[in-house]
Amino acid sequence: MSAWIVVGGTNLGESDRVIRFLSPTEGRVALVARAARASRRRFAGLLELGNRLTVQRQRGRGSLQRLVSVDRVSTPSLARTELERIALLAYGCELCAALAPEGGPAPRLHRLLEVWLDVLEGATPPGVSSRLALEAKALTFAGLAPALVLCARTGAPLPPRAGFDPSAGGAVASGGKAVPASELVTLEGLRRTPLSETPTQRPPGASVHWVLADFIEYQLGRPLRSRPLLTDLAGGMSVAGIGRTEEA
Repeated sequence: MSAWIVVGGTNLGESDRVIRFLSPTEGRVALVARAARASRRRFAGLLELGNRLTVQRQRGRGSLQRLVSVDRVSTPSLARTELERIALLAYGCELCAALAPEGGPAPRLHRLLEVWLDVLEGATPPGVSSRLALEAKALTFAGLAPALVLCARTGAPLPPRAGFDPSAGGAVASGGKAVPASELVTLEGLRRTPLSETPTQRPPGASVHWVLADFIEYQLGRPLRSRPLLTDLAGGMSVAGIGRTEEA
């Protein structure tokens, strides 16, 4: 049985929690964990963000199925203690889950998130290049890859000074956010680079650091809730609680 990954959760009533998982065969799945908040021994910290678990469930009285039991397959270590890795953990979980279907197969996004969790535990901390590669691959696996090397409107080669417009489908010859075409080519290269190799890759220029995140938010029709964890790291945020599933 493939491991499911905890990608979020919310409180329900006085003692229950709804835990959200990413499954390779069922995409986004939400299960009710009864009394998860009432007893420390009920799930013993197993329902934290990024944990890979085998899951037993059963149908409940309502529309949500009930989480019966879980067994740990693996759990983050460095991504529980280092602030930037914590932020990237939350971001990766939200991103891959948001782009996955609900109740439908998502094997490539699930595998991408598994690799991302492994990268977060590596000796070299992932940075901008890794995040951009994650975004580009997630969009590709979701069937939403933006144009990066040709104009999204015409299919023609881009001029040296191009633009990026989410509403147009990505790179454009004119209009949108001004970006060098060479930096968009770098993004395309990161999309094709294995995630495990990206922590040592030199990042592209700052002009393209958030164009893929902007594109994702345009496709979702909402902001990514975990994005401020990355953009506001210099603001002295507290580590406490970021790795939990609350509202992730």
